[in-house]
Amino acid sequence: MGFDLTGLSWETDEFREYVSNLNLSWANSVTVHHTYNPDLKGRPRGWQPSHLKNLRHYYQNILGWSAGPHLFTDEHKVFGLCSLEKKGVHAVSFNHDSIAIEMLGNYDSETPLSGRGLEVVTLTAKTVAILLEKMDTKATTESIHFHRDDPKTFKTCPGNLLEKNWFVSLVKKQMKGNDLTIEERLTRIEKHLDII
Repeated sequence: MGFDLTGLSWETDEFREYVSNLNLSWANSVTVHHTYNPDLKGRPRGWQPSHLKNLRHYYQNILGWSAGPHLFTDEHKVFGLCSLEKKGVHAVSFNHDSIAIEMLGNYDSETPLSGRGLEVVTLTAKTVAILLEKMDTKATTESIHFHRDDPKTFKTCPGNLLEKNWFVSLVKKQMKGNDLTIEERLTRIEKHLDII
């Protein structure tokens, strides 16, 4: 397992390019978390590379974990911690087949519907969309887990103020091809069938 991505960060297009070369066959879903502490106020400039190094130290040396969550998001970038091609450690029931994203904020008390909170949630939705596209998986309530969906834990994560169906719809809007007309979608399907 390990912390292979510590120190790496991407803007959305860079992340899409990075993911295009990966093998994500082990995963069939994405699990969304919030950091809770630090919250948005505690990281007024978002994540910095030193924060991810500190998180690696915490997971690896304090908790003694072999890995942690895969990615962290703020309103600007996607930050790496653990390899996307390997299982992480983040939610007991979802570790074996789900990529974990920790988004900056405490969405039990900070709103995900406006301001920085909405910016973080939107970038997270884009990140989830990129991963699901690579997995060739649709955005559904089954392919997108919230940590609180794990029956083996008792958490509100990613926050009581973040409604799951709304977040799934936000991811769907970010999926490639969502803006295509019905005719364009049919043309894509026909081309795909010709290849097969």
